[in-house]
Parts: sequence; C-alpha cells; structure tokens
Amino acid sequence: MTEDQLKGNPFYLSEDAVSWVTKTREALSLEAKVGQLFVVVQTPFMPEQEDLLSIEPGGVHLFAFSPEATKANQQAQIADMQRRSKLPLLVTGDLESGGFGGAIDGTNLAMNMQVAATGKPELARAFGEGIATEGAAMGFNWVFGPVLDINYNHQNPIVNTRAFGDTPEVVESYAIPALEGVQKSGRMAACVKHWPGDGMDDRDQHKVLTVNSMEMKHWRETYGRVYRSAFEAGAKTVMSAHIALPAYYKELGIDDVRRQHTPGSLSSELNVKLLREELGFNGLIISDATAMVGMTSWGPRHEIVPQCIAAGVDMFLFTTDLRFDYEAMLQGVRDGVITKQRLDEAVTRVLALKASLGLHLPQQAEQDLTQVGSPEQLALAEELARDSVTLVKDTQGLLPLSVEKHRRVLLISSGSEGSLFAENGSGGTLFAQMLAEEGFEVIRDYRLKPAGNDIDLVIFVAQKAPGFMQNSLRLSPEEAGGIFTWYPTTVPTVFISLGNPYTLYEMPTMPAMINGYNASAAVQRAILRCLLGKQPFRGVSPVDAFCGLALARL
Repeated sequence: MTEDQLKGNPFYLSEDAVSWVTKTREALSLEAKVGQLFVVVQTPFMPEQEDLLSIEPGGVHLFAFSPEATKANQQAQIADMQRRSKLPLLVTGDLESGGFGGAIDGTNLAMNMQVAATGKPELARAFGEGIATEGAAMGFNWVFGPVLDINYNHQNPIVNTRAFGDTPEVVESYAIPALEGVQKSGRMAACVKHWPGDGMDDRDQHKVLTVNSMEMKHWRETYGRVYRSAFEAGAKTVMSAHIALPAYYKELGIDDVRRQHTPGSLSSELNVKLLREELGFNGLIISDATAMVGMTSWGPRHEIVPQCIAAGVDMFLFTTDLRFDYEAMLQGVRDGVITKQRLDEAVTRVLALKASLGLHLPQQAEQDLTQVGSPEQLALAEELARDSVTLVKDTQGLLPLSVEKHRRVLLISSGSEGSLFAENGSGGTLFAQMLAEEGFEVIRDYRLKPAGNDIDLVIFVAQKAPGFMQNSLRLSPEEAGGIFTWYPTTVPTVFISLGNPYTLYEMPTMPAMINGYNASAAVQRAILRCLLGKQPFRGVSPVDAFCGLALARL
C-alpha cells in the first residue's frame, strides 16, 4: 500500500501515524506478521486452548454468552490483554444491537430492522453512536456491524431482523447513518457485512455454503449500491462471508461450477477484482468466522487457512485449533501460497486500522463504565421502541384492548433460545406481569372448546430470532397454539412477534398482527401501551410483512 492510500479513505492517517505503521511492520519478524493476521477467540463451544496471545494476534473477540460476561469483567479482561500484548489489540464484538452484544448487562438498544421501522434516519445515527459509547467504555474498538444484507428471501434464518429492510433504499437510508454514528468518535471501527450479500438464500452459512443468486446488473443496483455508499461514508472494514456470487464468475468467463461457487472468504475475484478494484474499497477485509461449514466444507483446513489471506482477506476470524491454524498460515507463507507482498499488504492494513483508531498513541485511563446502561442509553432504547412498534393488521377492529372487554386473557408464548442477536426467549413472563398490573387476569394454560369458552382474548407473544445453525424461523405446532388448534375463529386473538416479522407467511388469516422486532423490556412496554391505546402505533414496516400474500392482507 502507498502512503497516499494510508492517508486517504478510510484510514486518513497522519504522517506520524503512517510512519508508525511502516516502522512497526518492518520491525516484525515473519512469525509476528503471521500472528497479526488473526482475530482469536476463546468461546464456550471451542476446546480449551493455550494463551490466545501466544501467537501475538492482531485482535481478539469477546462474546457475551456467559453470566460472567458482565461489563466490568469484559473491561477488566480487555485491559489485561491490552497490557500483555506487544502491540495494541483490535478488540471486536458483535455489538449489532448495542452494548448488549458485548456484555450481558449492556443495553439492548434495538435490532436493525427495528431502527428502520422508526422511519427516522436520525435515530439510526443515534443508535450507532450509542453502540460506540457502550462498546468503547468496555474496551471494544471494532463493531461487527452494521449489516448491509437485504431481506429478499423472507425465509432466510440468519439475517431476518438483523437487516434494516428488504430494499436497497431502506438499507441505505438507515445502515449508512448507523455506520457514521459508530465511527463518529474516532474510537470505534465499523465492519459492514456480509460480503458479497446475504438475504437471497433460505439457508445459513454456518451450516452450508450459501449463494447470492442475483445476476450482476441487479446486484450492482442493489447490494453493490449499498456497499458503495458505505465505502463513500468511510466504512473502515468489510466482513467477507462464506457466500458465493456465481454470476460474477460467469461475467468473467469462468464456466467451472466449483469455481463459480467459491465462498467470498476464499475468492480473490470477489475480494480483489470486485470489492477493491471495481468498488474502490481501500480498508481492511476480515473473514467471517472460519469454523462455519460454508468455509470448512470447501477443503482441508491446512489449505483453506492460507488460501483465505491469499484471496485478499487481511484478517482471519477465529481459530478451531490455535496452534494448528497459526502453523498452517505460517506454512502457507513459507510455501508461497501467501506471497511476501500479500503478507505485508495485509499486515499494513491491520496496523493502519489500529493507527486510525489511535491505538498506537499512549492510551488514556479506562473509560467510565457508567456509560453502559446509563439513563441516556436507556432513554434511547425507549425512544427506539416507542417509534418502531408496528401494527401490521387489525382486520376485525379488535384494538384498543380494555380490561372491561377483555379481562380474562390466555397468554401463549414461545422464545428463541440461544440467539446471539436478541434477548433469549421472552417466555411471556414479563408480558404476563405487565398485563396483570393493568388489571387483566392472565391465564397460561387453557383447552379451547368449540364454543362457550370462558376467556375473552388470546394473545400470542413469540420471539423467533435469527441465530446460529437454525433450519428456519417457522413456528412449531406447539408454538402456534397447539396441534390442530386455531383460536381466531373462536376467541378474539392478537399475535405479537418480538422477532421474525414474517409470521403472516404461515398464519395469513391471523386477524391482528403486531411486529416489535425485539424482545427487550422497552419494546414489550411500548407494545402494551399501544395495545391499550395509550400511545399510537408509530412504526412502519421496513419489509413486506405480508410476504406477497394477498390473503394475508384480509
């Protein structure tokens, strides 16, 4: 990379910063350069590993899976690793929805689709700033977001509410302000994903290589348009995913079917020719998690590890075996799979990203953790909830509810356990408590009769949230109220989705449907206020919640 490239978009380095990058790179041994290619992680589902810092990695990732992942513990762990690392670490987190993605006591601000449902791009900017505030307070400096995927396939199980919408116009209108909000302070890098574009396939790249099946003209008008806008807005990094784009290979005259289905994370055509040369991206490319079957099914691990970097990716996300992956990468350099020029280019971008965040400068004291879950953050979450709750349909004129008309309420609930992207399973407990506080008698178990039921209302509360390794977000018979059971023709019924906005695809004749996009307490409170007529439904669906079904609108 030239000095001009380092001084331009997206790094904008000063002369001193460029000098630090150059001198630091030149002082590194081959082994240390290879270490800089890795973002490592210790997770509950990986085998025990040696000290993550033993390979001198470029970065580390922290999850918020366990009860120990509090904001205080995360801050202390990050600070300890920064002190022990020879070079400053990039610290990544899945902060798509706020500090909640980095610590169990962080704020769940909103899901991306929820942000778009507000109809207010200025709230998307505030949302991004809120993510950066909480992340930086804990010591994170790199957010894996915002998501630029477009929900063309409503049965995709991994994008769903993580996307801002189902058109490039909606995604662009909200993802770009969110990106600018994340990077506004200069302390946090954004990472747009999932290159070359998820949302077309109905499968999950965690389980299988997935495919973006668009023809290139359409791709350039949609995904390409949104990515170009993100780059113009200064996105520092891109996540190259295990997603194929066969049409681009066909355009290049490559007819081999296997090559056409090369995952983005292993494709020089997609990372170099399309992403860098055509779209002009000059920042850092990181792979998606490298334990996903979308990548590992492509070949032996010792081959795909160096192939990833050789294909234009600058950082390798996660290891399945720390020492094995490191040695495979090192051997790839020694064998010429990764050339010296490619290695130095990747390491230069890693160091440039660090310098662009000021990590090469003397660091100040740890940030004030009171910013995590502060009154300002909680107020933002309430505002996002208030403005996003969406009344999709009420064809029987059921709303507003009242204790006088609907005192005895059967509450049926289901959750989405194990989702990284939303609060795990509403269970209905909080909503039942809130209903009771309003004077409703809440019943949790009831056998429907053909007539003469002594309940006044049925409320479904479901959180089907995107998560790893799921087949779909469809409701099971039990989650839909029971086998061969259909409440709306017998008892007034309303369905509240705290996740998947496409429930009408399998319940098209449900007469009342509300989308909240998120199971947070703030959203549940806002939904109840709307149900009771205490505030209007302000949200506007950023997707076709009717899934193209005319019947669903009746």
